[in-house]
Amino acid sequence: MSKKIKIDPQISIPELLEKFPKLEQILLEEFGFHCASCIFAEFDTLEEGARLHGIEGPFFEEMLEYLEKIINDTTI
Repeated sequence: MSKKIKIDPQISIPELLEKFPKLEQILLEEFGFHCASCIFAEFDTLEEGARLHGIEGPFFEEMLEYLEKIINDTTI
C-alpha cells in the first residue's frame, strides 16, 4: 500500500500545479481560482489564494481534503 500524498497549505500555487497539473482545472472550475495561472499566483500559497477567494477555516480544510483525494486516486 502506497503512502498517501498530503498537500502542504503553504505550498506555492505554481509549485502545486507543477507537481499536480490536473488540479489546475479543478481549482479554476470548482473553486474559482481564475488566477491559478496568473503571474500574481506565484507569490501566493494555496492557503493565501484560498483566503483571497473566501475559502477559509473548515471550508479550506474540505477543499484540501478534496484535492488530496484527487491526487491520491489513481483511477482519475
